[in-house]
Amino acid sequence: MRVSITLVSAVLLALENTSAWLTPHVSPSPIRARSWETSPTCSRTKQEQRRNRRLLMADVDTGDDSTLADEEWSVIANLYQQAAGNPSTLSKLVLEALPTLNPSLIMKLRGAILDSRDEFVAVQNALNSVLDARLAGARDVLFEFLNAGEIRKLDSLIGKAARDGKLDVAFFQVLNMNLQDASQEQADDGDENTANRFQILQHIYTRCQEEVEKTIPPGVALLNKLLRTDSPSIRSNQLVHYLCPQSNVITAPDGKEVKLEGREKILVSHADFVGAIGNAVIQIRNVEKAGAANREVSANMVEAVRTVAKEARVTIADKFGVESKELQDFEAGLMPVFRPSSPESSYIKGE
Repeated sequence: MRVSITLVSAVLLALENTSAWLTPHVSPSPIRARSWETSPTCSRTKQEQRRNRRLLMADVDTGDDSTLADEEWSVIANLYQQAAGNPSTLSKLVLEALPTLNPSLIMKLRGAILDSRDEFVAVQNALNSVLDARLAGARDVLFEFLNAGEIRKLDSLIGKAARDGKLDVAFFQVLNMNLQDASQEQADDGDENTANRFQILQHIYTRCQEEVEKTIPPGVALLNKLLRTDSPSIRSNQLVHYLCPQSNVITAPDGKEVKLEGREKILVSHADFVGAIGNAVIQIRNVEKAGAANREVSANMVEAVRTVAKEARVTIADKFGVESKELQDFEAGLMPVFRPSSPESSYIKGE
């Protein structure tokens, strides 16, 4: 479940911020934080192999313009016409339109295309230029984090980057690539230096997600928090804390209980959480449909979300009762997500 949790978290954050899961057009070498390491022992061969590792992709070429839907081609043609043949203007238009482009179109534009129409090639080049620039900026941000020197300075830099809007999809993509590289490096070498690098990247990953979770809807933030938590017992505590009423009774130093004014409240509404789960499944299907993940990877990601949903159901049943309206509403909301009535459902096919 660990791999699925990492992938789902990345997908959720990517889609929440830019409505797209981006893949680098030119594969950059993973960042090395040699100032944090003392005696690297990897061979040149292993380093070259690790440079070639990339995020899981389906063996499907989705970039053929003949597979474009009419509305996708309309978007491309409209951007091309507005630019009037000016590459600089087209890049600006693509940058402005990026948050509204669907994942399928972005993945098609990011593919290697031969003999495509002029409009497609022009928009493709503009998109690649924009995204490659973002990836370069993301690598610079991560490099700064890795060379912070000590934890308090690192946390300060992460907070500043979050306020400046630099913890975007490109950053999380670069970070995940480096996490994969460090994890494999640790497995291959097993020395303390590579383990230290992996632990530092994990800390950066956790802190950055915590910062991003402050800015996204509560239901999405909770789902993301649960997906990146390994321990079932910790997830259970989180579910109780966020989905169940908060106690308005405190215990005084003398042992007496004092009831505070106001009603017990739930930090994250069940409806918001159900909506976040449903949206996550749809977005995962969109990623699969776009060719950015194969069927097995998508199934694993959906199963990770399903596991969280089942744990939430148990928590709600324990707190509110198996016959409660809260549990019935929660189950009714999840029914079309995991048991869709039609094979054409967006929870199976994507949007």
